[in-house]
Amino acid sequence: MSARKASPARAARAPSRLRLAVQAAQAAKAADRIASSRLVRTLVALATLAIAVLLIGGELRSVPLADIARAIASTPPRAIALSIAFTAATYVCESVIEWHALRFIGRPLTLGRTLLPASASSALSIAMGFGLASGTAARLRFYAFAGLGAADVAKVTALVSGALFLSGMIALGLCGFGGLGIIGGILHWPQWGVALLSAALLLTLPAWILALKRWPGRDRKAFGPRGRVLTLAAGLGNWGFQGAALFALAGHPIADFPGFLAAFCLGSLIGSAVGVPADLGVLEATVLGSHALGAAHQGAAALVLFRLIFQLIPLALATGAMVLRPIARTVQKGSRPA
Repeated sequence: MSARKASPARAARAPSRLRLAVQAAQAAKAADRIASSRLVRTLVALATLAIAVLLIGGELRSVPLADIARAIASTPPRAIALSIAFTAATYVCESVIEWHALRFIGRPLTLGRTLLPASASSALSIAMGFGLASGTAARLRFYAFAGLGAADVAKVTALVSGALFLSGMIALGLCGFGGLGIIGGILHWPQWGVALLSAALLLTLPAWILALKRWPGRDRKAFGPRGRVLTLAAGLGNWGFQGAALFALAGHPIADFPGFLAAFCLGSLIGSAVGVPADLGVLEATVLGSHALGAAHQGAAALVLFRLIFQLIPLALATGAMVLRPIARTVQKGSRPA
């Protein structure tokens, strides 16, 4: 029997499919280069910030600055103390995640020795934005005492950033069901759409377990069932305490907290995803636009105090630690007997 010949049309289609696959691969590489470009990320962050500023301006257009100042002055000392306590709890939760990440890559430190580097690096990376790059740079400085190289620090930063972002998505999914109306108002979605989004976000929970299965050089014992639960609890605690640090300043009933936390997580996740330093503007636009903290002047006052307590004071302490830590080590070495 003679061999069956391919039809001319089929033979012509094969090279065209190959060319299409090559063109698609080239387009994907070009898109990846554009997305990873520092210039593009900066432009996206600036565009997001500009939109946020416009939204904030719309919310505060008719609010006199004197009303915001009076709301700040009338904030009870108890609320400020609660916000400070929740802020400290947030940084402790982040330190627990970092302590666990160090164990995971096989460079364990005690929780006490992790607390200062983790908290200071977090405060600096929040202020600078682009958490992976700024967090790595800060940790290289603070973990010099432990001999961690650039590769180890990059792994820790990736693990901590991933854990915090994933736990934020899970927290948003959990709270989304308690704030269907608030999130629906922000996104202009029906409540059933918000419920579907919340359910989809909760599907990221398996990623918490599966994403690190093939991580090179990992410590299996450090990421057993107990470790996964501990890290998830610390991540959710970080978001809960961070939101509580702002919510406490508004003096709202605790029943309003789930809806507020959903709006808070949404704004923070968007700000983190686009690399806006300290989620500046994005968080304000989300919280003020949702009216989750009441009237515009009350929400603005709470946000001003939150920025001071949660970010400016820790940033000042972290900067001081970065400057004084090498000096203290030099003095300590000089005081040792020869």
